[in-house]
Amino acid sequence: MKTLDKNRFKEVFKQYYNPLCNFAASILKDKKLAEDVVHDVFEKLWDKRSELNINDNEKSYLFTSVRNKAIEVIRKNKSDQKLEVDYINSTLENGLDEVSDKYLLKEKLYRSIRQLPPKCQKVFLLNKINGLTYIEIADDLDISVKTVENHMGKAFRLLREMMKNNL
Repeated sequence: MKTLDKNRFKEVFKQYYNPLCNFAASILKDKKLAEDVVHDVFEKLWDKRSELNINDNEKSYLFTSVRNKAIEVIRKNKSDQKLEVDYINSTLENGLDEVSDKYLLKEKLYRSIRQLPPKCQKVFLLNKINGLTYIEIADDLDISVKTVENHMGKAFRLLREMMKNNL
């Protein structure tokens, strides 16, 4: 993040907002509070854009900032937070890059699923998210099992291609 002008800030926000919210929610166990934390981090980033020199490590900067802000929120909101904060620090200190990569990869996968053709996406989600069998999906959508198989094959093919291009 060499110079943080308006366009670059939008790019960074678009790329990291959802993964950071998911990361914060995993720490705080509260989606709304997690969104507030991420909002605060981006607000601080924008306010201090001329002072900050993040260079090539924007991912680490953002995930570390969110983690620290989440810990700050826990400290303010809990009376017996010491054990939880120590646990979060010890768990994330060494593996923050791995954790951040996991959330970014998840976001790329979700984005790729949203790009599937509508019918294909619906069949894929019914199977992989709702846990329906091919027969149940065929009954629900009034299509043949073979059509469900074709949609799933197409979904996997397209997802592999999209994910390969994104990695």
